[in-house]
Amino acid sequence: MAIVVAVAGAGDVVEGGLRSILRGAPELEVLDRFPHFGVIPDVVVYDVIGVEADDGAELFGFIAEQQSAVVVVGRHLRPDLAARAMAHGAAAYVSLEASEADVLAVIREAAGEELGFQEPSTWPPGLGEEAGLSPREVVLLGGIVKGYSNVEIAEHMSLSPNTIKSYIRSAYRKIGVSTRSQAVSWCLQQGFEPGNGVNPALDA
Repeated sequence: MAIVVAVAGAGDVVEGGLRSILRGAPELEVLDRFPHFGVIPDVVVYDVIGVEADDGAELFGFIAEQQSAVVVVGRHLRPDLAARAMAHGAAAYVSLEASEADVLAVIREAAGEELGFQEPSTWPPGLGEEAGLSPREVVLLGGIVKGYSNVEIAEHMSLSPNTIKSYIRSAYRKIGVSTRSQAVSWCLQQGFEPGNGVNPALDA
């Protein structure tokens, strides 16, 4: 049976490139449009740049439905977006710069495995890598630098406030800071995307 694949989140150029790669594999059936009434794809290939359009609502909806394995296509200059997707439970990650063979291999494996088959070590590299931050800690710090409260971050990551506090202590220890303002300063120096209305004086 063919593996049914849908492409989402991407602009015309990237979507065209992905479709060209996918259509070159005879065992893959690529949907012309998505969502497609009455058809649930085995794999949704989602360009993480789409998260910027709706703050992840569409992508996280696909993940939460658990009807299709979600493979996120990461951007080298925005590792935070892919890390955020993986923290929410995407099945797999592949870089936009990956070879055609690697893209197809990840999709085939995602179609045949349970969601979440990739280990954290295969998650997108980039932000916080030298400090030894985990992808979830990167997502957490990304929320802090944008000015979100611990409660808002907990809701966003579907974690308890106490778990968020534990992640904060771990992340602060790794980057050598002790206050929220110091964490924001460190993040901005490392290339985290700043948010509107950030109040670094709110120390946790």
